[in-house]
Amino acid sequence: MKILKYMLMAAALLFTLPACNDDDDSTPTVDNPTIQFNNVDDTTSIVSEITFENRGGSKMVDIHTNSPWQLACDADWLTISNHSGNATPATVHIKITAAENTTGNTRTATLTISGSGKTASLNVVQAATAIDQSGWQTAQEASNSMRIGLNLMNSLDAWGNWFDWSDLDAAQTCWGEPLADAEWFKAVKEYGFNCVRVPISWFMHLDEEGNVSQAWMDRVEEVVNYALNAGLYCIINVHHDTNAGEYTWVKADHEGFETVNAKFSLLWQQIAERFKDYGEKLLFEGYNEVLDESGTWELPKSDNGYLGINDLAQSFVNTVRATGGNNLYRNLIVCTYCANGGQTPLDKLVIPTDQYANHILVEVHNYSPGRFTQILGIEDGQEIPVWTEDDEKSLAPELDIVINYANNNNIPVVIGEFGACEKIADEDLGKYAEYMVRYCRDRANITLIYWPHVVDRNDYSAPWPLLMQGLLKAND
Repeated sequence: MKILKYMLMAAALLFTLPACNDDDDSTPTVDNPTIQFNNVDDTTSIVSEITFENRGGSKMVDIHTNSPWQLACDADWLTISNHSGNATPATVHIKITAAENTTGNTRTATLTISGSGKTASLNVVQAATAIDQSGWQTAQEASNSMRIGLNLMNSLDAWGNWFDWSDLDAAQTCWGEPLADAEWFKAVKEYGFNCVRVPISWFMHLDEEGNVSQAWMDRVEEVVNYALNAGLYCIINVHHDTNAGEYTWVKADHEGFETVNAKFSLLWQQIAERFKDYGEKLLFEGYNEVLDESGTWELPKSDNGYLGINDLAQSFVNTVRATGGNNLYRNLIVCTYCANGGQTPLDKLVIPTDQYANHILVEVHNYSPGRFTQILGIEDGQEIPVWTEDDEKSLAPELDIVINYANNNNIPVVIGEFGACEKIADEDLGKYAEYMVRYCRDRANITLIYWPHVVDRNDYSAPWPLLMQGLLKAND
């Protein structure tokens, strides 16, 4: 008989725990109802939101009311312990349990308590990745917020030897672009983009000891503020101090690393000190397309180049973190050798050791398929390419390598540069852009940042509306 009694009690208990979406409108009412969510055993603290880490778990809140009540939930990944109750007792403990979040994205739900014609809501947010003690966005969360952006190209990264390097206006306009202004960044944001990458060349503005001129650092900060004040994420880097050229000095050279690092770490120490109090929407990219001591594109001549990239990446992270402030947990970006998104450069990249997990992103560049993008330009009389299914078939395997890397390693990837020649028809640019962003964003947490013009630098118009439309599909 005792066994039967316990079985009946257990069955009754199960029926008192309905599914998250169950509700019942047949409750009596009271005059002057009070209804709210509180911290446990604290009726003075109203709770409007709770958060869960991606792995899920349980949390307790209190419902405080003088009315019969019902509790509704709009998500199937949450379970709640009670769905209704009476006015007595006035305070009821509610257990909220979240399942593990395997979607790859932050997700939200709403709990709504109602009684006697009055309601109160509790927002529930579950992270896509573990929340660390810094309270900052993780790299995964930042990437999912950035999604799609533009480069401020050929401006602070421009360089030449035909003008006085102390003439900062000449330095920024020597490649034909106007001086960057706040209005361009505002337009970028208003069109729907979420981030801007600001490439910066530093070598023209360093003294013999490697100190950055005050005027140049001030100008860099001014442009960064243009972006942040517009509500954009902003990425700054070390740009044409890398790759090949007369003035290149940042090399992927493991054997000669100490010589390179003395200047490299000093540069990043100065940049990091200037911006250490800036918020989480400012990201640092350690270096652009770094090549080996021979200036070899795509792949280095030997593993010395891969080892040199890893040396630079670790030095960059160590130097920034050592400056303290918000730089302790600022999201940082490291590139592969030559920013190559191929399998070997990605496999050879060693993610730097960091004191906080989930604050490093990996960057690659992609200008494929070359038959279509013609990024170096199209000569007069040359046939203008059109986007075809063959181009999609050619590009997909390259993107799959990056997508698989991001998913298998749980590291967000930034395609920091991609794009095609501006002479190509807007319709085909739009098809190319939409294919790129949808293929990547539908499969992994990848941020894409377009290189060529999209928003005119002079009048802030959109000369390629279909291109812009295709890029903004990343926000869907």
